[in-house]
Amino acid sequence: MSIDGTPITLWCLEYGSSSFSVTIGNNNSIFDLKKAIFEEISVPDNVKAKNLSLWSVNVEESQLESNTPDGLMTVENEIKIATQKVGNTFYGVQDNNIRVVVRVPVATDQPGAVPKDITAEIIKQLVQSPGQLPNRSDLANFLNENPPVKIPLIPVHFFQFKTGDLDGITEKERDIYFIQNAEEECTSLYSKLLGQLIYPPSFGKNEDSYHGLWDSIIKNTIEIFGKQNASLPTLEFDRNTSKRTTTGRNRPDMVVLVRNVCPFRGEEKSRDDAGDPSKELTEKFKGWNYGNAPYLFAYYAVGVLVTFVTLHKPINKSSNKRKRSVYSERIAEFDLGRLSDRIRVMNFLRNICRILPIIVNLCPQRDSPDFETKIRSNGTVIELGYAVTKKFTDEGQVNHLKEIYGMLQANRVIFSDKLEYSSRHSVHLVPRGEQQEPSDLKGLLQALICILTCLKGMHLSKPKPIMHRDVRWPNIIRHYDEYLRFILIDFDYATFSPADMPLEEFSESDHAPEMLTKKHNFKVDIWGVGNLVVSCNITGIPQELKSFSADLCNNSPSKRPTASNALDRAKEMFRKVIV
Repeated sequence: MSIDGTPITLWCLEYGSSSFSVTIGNNNSIFDLKKAIFEEISVPDNVKAKNLSLWSVNVEESQLESNTPDGLMTVENEIKIATQKVGNTFYGVQDNNIRVVVRVPVATDQPGAVPKDITAEIIKQLVQSPGQLPNRSDLANFLNENPPVKIPLIPVHFFQFKTGDLDGITEKERDIYFIQNAEEECTSLYSKLLGQLIYPPSFGKNEDSYHGLWDSIIKNTIEIFGKQNASLPTLEFDRNTSKRTTTGRNRPDMVVLVRNVCPFRGEEKSRDDAGDPSKELTEKFKGWNYGNAPYLFAYYAVGVLVTFVTLHKPINKSSNKRKRSVYSERIAEFDLGRLSDRIRVMNFLRNICRILPIIVNLCPQRDSPDFETKIRSNGTVIELGYAVTKKFTDEGQVNHLKEIYGMLQANRVIFSDKLEYSSRHSVHLVPRGEQQEPSDLKGLLQALICILTCLKGMHLSKPKPIMHRDVRWPNIIRHYDEYLRFILIDFDYATFSPADMPLEEFSESDHAPEMLTKKHNFKVDIWGVGNLVVSCNITGIPQELKSFSADLCNNSPSKRPTASNALDRAKEMFRKVIV
């Protein structure tokens, strides 16, 4: 190879070997430099000059702690453009400093062989379940446990982890999680996750600018490790994009859903935003409806600082202090601005993924997600979160509900949901509860007693009786506080009794016949209760309950019992069941 231009002598260091010099012209290309270096070193038979990796550096050889200068082999220093002129890359060369670091690819069995991607195999080992849920007191130690197997990476990926840098990672930390392997590596894991941990997205000052950072580290890690866990087949994510609306008060900023249950959630703020996201995690809760699960996982982020906590229900019910629905306990804090902490977060979340299935299995089953938005055919938007928010296009519908819920409260009607607050076009209702029908006779009778108690109060309300007009299982929720309760919800069609106008848009199968065709009164609700028995999915209904249902669904409204009389009969049947 001829020297083109002014000769330059460059001292080079072969990674893992010794230093040497090459002389080349300033107008020669980087590819010419690779060929010159190729002639000076020993390489495997199937490695060509073009396969060499070069980094531009400027350091005295005596300052190098070893002949493996990992800290200098960064993406910024790597020389990638083969046609670039040597003189434009190396200038002011006047001493014997090391100017080029050279790494020779490890030989593989066949020329051009690509390392085998064993991501699925490795992740399967990394997400193995511990078998049982750690106690809260042991949780921090469990979540910080080192992985049982190291993640193999080819050298070019392995050495992307900066060492010896305040914002980097130490060699000891790196070697806890990763190991070099030229033949097998986690290629997919590197491209989908590890690369983003090494080079995370940039961010600005407002909260939206941090979403890329938070998602690339937190959401991405859970998604990758969670979806490889056979016990988490329905892992879903959702982010709140309505921060400055009533939705922002009704749900977390980020949620993870497994079989409709949310075992992991997060609240987020930029450094300049007002508010305390740690308080939002607990203050938004309206009630603990996660059954026997001892805790859930959550985080709150303020810029690059992320704190992980557990959420758990109160233990001491005898306290005189104001009871809260949920309490939080700090587990760990990380600085996402540091590579070391980003790797530790990955390991922390990996361990969370190992026990998420156990937590979900301890929660009651859900027929609908913990957090969901529905849009009805009439344009009403229903946001299901910690509570229920309904948004109407017609301001009159809000005023109507304020009047109905105001009358329910004034008459101390129980077993109905309540209006917590409202705005011009929306109402905020509590509790959220669970959309789940009773599964046995005892539960069915409990539901009938609760709903008839509610209807008794409504039908005796002053100055006018209130009728619901849409008593069906979709409008009944289960709610746990100290006891199981069934609650009547969705008073959109409620009105005062009697009503002159029929509701022709209702289905005949689920509503009293007179309500669809003519003037009607509160006895339509009694028919609805009788239909609850007919439409339930419980087998072995006793004859007494079938006769009770038939009486309530009598075609003649005047022959149907009052809510008070029906309630007495339901209680009597319940006493027989529990004996």
